[in-house]
Amino acid sequence: MKAILVGLGGRGRYWLDQCLQQEGVDIAACVEPYAENRQRAIEDQGIDADQIYDDLSQALDAVQADFVLDITPPVVHEEIAMQTFAAGLHLLGEKPLSDDYRAAQRIVAAGQEAGVRHMITQNYRFAGLPRTTRRLLAADLIGQVGQLDVSLYVNWADLPGSHYVTEPYMFLTDMGIHHFDMMRYTLGKDPISAHALTWNLPWGWHQGDAAQLILFRFEDGVMATHRGVGCTVGHVPAGHNGEWRYEGPRGTLTWEGFDLFHSHQHKADLKVRRQVELDDTGEGDQNPVLREFVAALSEDREPECSAADNIKSMGMVFAAVQSAKQGREIQIADL
Repeated sequence: MKAILVGLGGRGRYWLDQCLQQEGVDIAACVEPYAENRQRAIEDQGIDADQIYDDLSQALDAVQADFVLDITPPVVHEEIAMQTFAAGLHLLGEKPLSDDYRAAQRIVAAGQEAGVRHMITQNYRFAGLPRTTRRLLAADLIGQVGQLDVSLYVNWADLPGSHYVTEPYMFLTDMGIHHFDMMRYTLGKDPISAHALTWNLPWGWHQGDAAQLILFRFEDGVMATHRGVGCTVGHVPAGHNGEWRYEGPRGTLTWEGFDLFHSHQHKADLKVRRQVELDDTGEGDQNPVLREFVAALSEDREPECSAADNIKSMGMVFAAVQSAKQGREIQIADL
């Protein structure tokens, strides 16, 4: 399948490498307006200068392709999506879907109207911890989950001057979306509301708030909390995964570092404390997101992390931001 890659910044060059390694994917063209980024792709990854265009419309006119891979800033995603859908091409878009909830809704509707496949690169959910957790919860290992608590402490986005540092609520929106999507994925339930508090720590390097405590209400009465600090200068035991704890009537599942544990400590029952072997997800092979997208196109089916599904994770983001601004619980249905 032939792809048009839009964006050759740092993240774009990462995805260029992934495409070059992916069986069954060829780069038909790249789009990048900045000379420095173009030159790096030419020198470091061997892209022919004639394959790089200034804008997507030029590339669409010049080459035949099956899909577009959009690795641009969120503010540009709607423009790229509309051009892609108008050309009848499928779209694999870097998260988040958009920096605006109304725009995200328009993008999803336009893709459905065009009858194309549209997937978002929510790569975290493809790892062994969430995959195994979802399977165990679906098998009712600990019973109906009543509460999920997530803690994330990272020295996040410490590059001075980047939009992650200068724009508001970036830790919540750009990093939080990964965890919110995994909450939905592992629980197999949709969120109802969000109540958020956000703040900055005195030594933090972010202009927008980089610390947060959010309470999400899910279907079936499940309560979920997300506690995060994006400017820690201390130990980070679990990287960007964070520490997770699922509470059920028959025990608890915990993500500890990069390991999964099942425990049951009630005094009336035998005590359980065991590490669970993670499912083999083929993470060492080709990029799981790109692999899933290509498979979905080949099999003519909706991909996992479709835009229509991802809008529910985006609802968690925008409800949390609105809650932080207004100081009250926000119903996602009211966005």
